[in-house]
Amino acid sequence: MPHTVLLAEDDRAIRNALERALTLEGYQVTAVADGVDALAQAHRSRPDILVLDVMMPGIDGLQVCRVLRAEGDSTPC
Repeated sequence: MPHTVLLAEDDRAIRNALERALTLEGYQVTAVADGVDALAQAHRSRPDILVLDVMMPGIDGLQVCRVLRAEGDSTPC
C-alpha cells in the first residue's frame, strides 16, 4: 500500500509539479490549495506525511502544523 501525502500549496503550478513528482515516486497524493482545506483533509484522511507551504494566505503551513500538534497529531509536517 503506498504511503499517503497531503500536499498544501497555493501556487497551482508548484502544486501540480509536486503532485506529479510525488505520484511518479509511488506516493498517493491529495493536493489542496490552502491551509483550511489542509486541516480539513488531515482530519478526514490521516495522511502519513504533510508537505505544507509556509507562505499561504490565511492559514499558512506552519499554523496548520501547530494546530495539528495542539490536537495531539504527530504526523510529520
